[in-house]
Amino acid sequence: MAHRRMVLRIVATLATFSLIAACGYKGPLYLPPQEPAPNASAQSEPPPSPSVSQHP
Repeated sequence: MAHRRMVLRIVATLATFSLIAACGYKGPLYLPPQEPAPNASAQSEPPPSPSVSQHP
């Protein structure tokens, strides 16, 4: 009887680990596409030109 109980415990453990290992995302891992930084667009703009001359 003890032998049968040990076999049942081993089978149940293997079945549990098989089910746990089968869960989750399938396929290769990937990184989401990067969004441009907010400062990157401000640096690409040309500096504003003065519209009013400040000569006395």
